[in-house]
Amino acid sequence: MLPIARQGFLRGTSIAIEKRRRALSDYATRKYMKKAMKILLAVDGSEAGLAAVEEVARTPWPEGSIVRIVSVTDIPFPTQQWAMPMPTGSYEEWELIFEERSVENTAQAMARFVEIAGAQTEAAPKTLKGDPKIAILDEAEHWGADLIVVGTHGYNALERLWLGSVSRAVASHAKCSVEIARRREARGADGKAMRILIAVDGSEFGDAAVEEIANRPWPLGSEVHVISVIRLPFTPSPETQSLPDSYYSQLERAERERAGSAVNRAVARLREGAAERGAPLALTSEVVVGHPTETIIETAEKWGADLITLGSHGYGGFKRFLLGSVSYAVASHAPCSVEVVRKPMRGQIETAEFDAKPEI
Repeated sequence: MLPIARQGFLRGTSIAIEKRRRALSDYATRKYMKKAMKILLAVDGSEAGLAAVEEVARTPWPEGSIVRIVSVTDIPFPTQQWAMPMPTGSYEEWELIFEERSVENTAQAMARFVEIAGAQTEAAPKTLKGDPKIAILDEAEHWGADLIVVGTHGYNALERLWLGSVSRAVASHAKCSVEIARRREARGADGKAMRILIAVDGSEFGDAAVEEIANRPWPLGSEVHVISVIRLPFTPSPETQSLPDSYYSQLERAERERAGSAVNRAVARLREGAAERGAPLALTSEVVVGHPTETIIETAEKWGADLITLGSHGYGGFKRFLLGSVSYAVASHAPCSVEVVRKPMRGQIETAEFDAKPEI
């Protein structure tokens, strides 16, 4: 067994190494996010797709950012017609119809985008072919997109609260951040001041969401509300009956301290980012006890948020590219647009760390 002094030395060394690793990671993430962005905007000619176009066009992006507007030609394969093989010529005509529709979708989206955004953000159209879920994800990965923006439903989707299959697949499996766009209400519809709700929990994913907002330009007069939701577990059992009365009060106090620390850190970073840009944000915050999904959505509704931003996973998240349950539920049921932020891939962070020289 190691002497106590030796154990203390090793523990202190481990803490110092972890602190430096976290500082390097935060610095590299911040450096990565400050650059111009690549935004992949997927459209399909639907009203939900048009809402996504308007959302991207009204949102200010870092200088030099590029928007790639894509429409996917998803061609059914009607190989038989009334139990008889379809003539080759008929299938070619069938294919041409769907290809022309994709071209029309991108042209319509480009026209609407330019009408709103003007020349402040570069945009270019592109048509893809194949299964929309796979084609969008592949294009985003090959192009190196920082953000994918999709509408809530496709052209033929029924009116309901749940996400459409394409939006659901993209949000769940993308390797970059994803925004599920919904048409803004009166407050942010003119592209002016916005209300942005950020949900944090002290995890690295929540920190990445804060960095994303801190490093972007926002319209003058925009407000940011930071919220952290505490959910206290309580499952009655014979074991819990033996716990002292102070157990849950101590648990709540510890959770409030952790949540309060996450909120304070987020507000400080947002204030720093606003000062760097010379465009102050109105910042407010709160810690709430409740169910995370319900509380975030209710807060967005009451406050009139234009955008909810949160990390792809919560404090206990363990899979990088599969969406966490709270993030997925908020994206599905929120009354406004939701951006689910993923941290930069490890390779991107490690590349940036070569130049990282933070003060510890």
